[in-house]
Amino acid sequence: MAMKTLIIGATGGVGRELLAQLEASGEEVLAATRNPVGAAAGARTSARFIEFDFERPETFAPALEGVERVFLIARPGDEHADSVARPLIDEMKRRRVRHVVNLSAMGAELRSDFSLRKVELYLEDSGLGFTHLRPNWFMQIFSGGPLLAGLRATGELRIPAARAKISYIDVRDIAAVAARALTVPGHLGKAYTLTGDEALDCDEVTGLFSRAAGRTIRYVPLGEEETRTTLRTAGLSPERVERLIQFYRLVRDGYCAPVSPDVRAVLGRPARTLARFAREHASLWTS
Repeated sequence: MAMKTLIIGATGGVGRELLAQLEASGEEVLAATRNPVGAAAGARTSARFIEFDFERPETFAPALEGVERVFLIARPGDEHADSVARPLIDEMKRRRVRHVVNLSAMGAELRSDFSLRKVELYLEDSGLGFTHLRPNWFMQIFSGGPLLAGLRATGELRIPAARAKISYIDVRDIAAVAARALTVPGHLGKAYTLTGDEALDCDEVTGLFSRAAGRTIRYVPLGEEETRTTLRTAGLSPERVERLIQFYRLVRDGYCAPVSPDVRAVLGRPARTLARFAREHASLWTS
């Protein structure tokens, strides 16, 4: 008998891709979102959208009705993600969920004060079956949001990364690992660090984009104060700005440079390269 899967964050980058991959393989999927009517109206999917909101615990039980597997994204942009995840994990336990695939972050296991590490530990202590996914920076930061706007408008990548390298990961590979972990035996109790197969500095990144777009794109390293001003002008909250500043400190300290074999080990193929990503998205940066 097929098991029902609930995707938390089904309208986000990883969630949308996971929804598509699970549907393509014939899995029964529920898509959790704060606005199920609006999400369903613009979606090309047969999955049922169901109301879910971390701020409204009364939505947890209806969303989990009959669910045996959950893909969990516990608000990664929130310094207090653990405080909203704990009640949901408690409800999963009451509902006898079999397996939770939890989207965390690369290096979470090294930082006991990190909110996503607290989510990992609470999930481990719950007695539920779990798999942690710890991805590095997404390639998709270059195909949307403030970085894309800057690349299009000025032909410049302006971030405080100095000359540090990052082993970027494509969200499609994250979703593929999540789909495998949810549907294929052998992943319970595992933690996977998800990176690309190479680490690149920003000059190498902009070189790939330049060749793909047929246009000069250059890297402009910023200091932290200039970064604060840029991010605030882009409309980010002070809390989000400081969180990004902290993440870039980790980048400069080399924490995002390691290359992990886990994508290849789980999927039996290499991770997508940034060069391939650049070719596929070149039209975004041509003007």
